[in-house]
Amino acid sequence: MDKTLLLLINREWTNPFMDRMMAIFTNFAVWMPVLLLVVLVLLVCGNFRVRSFVIVTLLTIAATDGVFTQLMKKAVNRPRPSQALADVREVNLEKTKPALLGLWRPVQVSLSKPPEGPVIGRSFPSGHAVNNTIVATLAILYFGRLGALYVIPAGIVAYSRIYCGSHWPSDVFVSIIFGIGFSLILASIANLIYRRLAARWFPELYRSQHSLFGTPR
Repeated sequence: MDKTLLLLINREWTNPFMDRMMAIFTNFAVWMPVLLLVVLVLLVCGNFRVRSFVIVTLLTIAATDGVFTQLMKKAVNRPRPSQALADVREVNLEKTKPALLGLWRPVQVSLSKPPEGPVIGRSFPSGHAVNNTIVATLAILYFGRLGALYVIPAGIVAYSRIYCGSHWPSDVFVSIIFGIGFSLILASIANLIYRRLAARWFPELYRSQHSLFGTPR
C-alpha cells in the first residue's frame, strides 16, 4: 500500500506545473529568508499572543527537530524512496546561491538508480511534515479559524515530500500525528510554566494575560 501510493503520487499524478509547485514548497532554503523576516516582524510588532505563539512554536520545533527527529532518523534508519527503489522521480529546484534564484531556473527532474549496497536512511520521520504540522496546530490553538488557514500550506509541504520522492506516504502520515501530539504536549507544558512563574514574578502581566494562548482577562 505504501509503495503503491508513493508511485501514484510520485510518478502518475504529475505534470510540469505540479513539479514546479512541489519543488518550491519542499525547498526550505528558498523559504528561510521569508520565514526569518516574518518571525522578526511578528516579534517586534506583535502583541502578547502573537509573540507567545512565535516563541512557543520556535521552542517546540527546536525540541522536536533538533532532538526527536534526528534521533528517530538514526534509530529507524529507513531508506528514502529514491534510495530503495529505481525510477523514483526526484524533483528539485536547481541549486543556486542564493537559493531564491532557483525559482527562475528549470525544475530538475531525475530518476533514481537501482539501489546498490547498504545506505544510511533518513526517511522517517519527515522533518518538513513534523515542523509544519507543529506550526499549523499551534496556529489553530492560538488563533482558531484564522490559524487554521495554515493547514493549507502545511498540507502542501507534506504532500510535496512524497511527490518529490523524499519520503514514503507512511513517513508523512505518522509525522503529522507526531507533530500534533508534540504541539499539544509542549504547548501545555509551556503554558503551565508560564502561569506558575508569571503569577509569582510578573503579577501585573499575569493579571492581564493569565494564559499564553487564552483570551486576556
